[in-house]
Amino acid sequence: MSMVYRKVLRCFLACCAISLGAILWRPPENAAAPPHVAGRGVAQADPWASAAGKVVVLIFVRTDCPIANRYAPEIMRLSAAHASDAAFWMVYPDKRESSEEIRQHELAYHLALPVLRDPQREWMKRAQVSVTPEAAVFDTKGRLVYHGRIDNWFEDFGRARPAPTTHELADAIAAAVSGHPATLPSVAAVGCYLSDVQ
Repeated sequence: MSMVYRKVLRCFLACCAISLGAILWRPPENAAAPPHVAGRGVAQADPWASAAGKVVVLIFVRTDCPIANRYAPEIMRLSAAHASDAAFWMVYPDKRESSEEIRQHELAYHLALPVLRDPQREWMKRAQVSVTPEAAVFDTKGRLVYHGRIDNWFEDFGRARPAPTTHELADAIAAAVSGHPATLPSVAAVGCYLSDVQ
């Protein structure tokens, strides 16, 4: 068996494991329903209008991205940990995903956060993101201070650590709340590319 073949097979099996984990993961039985799909694009929803002076965190996801789905518990943990100083929003940039599909996705993965749809990719451009899951942190004045991965759990597509050893999103939120610039304003994310969203 050639080395190239072994690498391809290893990557394929890892991807299968990630996908299976995303399918099998289920929220707790007392999971709350997501609040609502807040808008169909930038013009119909403004995160800063409801943020009440908090830092704004946008999490870009796709319903069909296994890595984004694996991050659902961590996204909710972070939003709860920073409830007093950061307003979290889920952003769905694929216009093929209907409001009902988004609601079902949020119910399936217990993503009880307000939602932005971004079919025109306006939020994508403003946040400078290119994959899912990817986070963007804006300070209270609406300035982008961080965009990139949530943490380093995934080294590459199909390669995950047992647990993350760095926590870039949490660090960026803390920096934005304190008024200091993030140490790493951008860190490449690992996930599903947004270049093919419709």
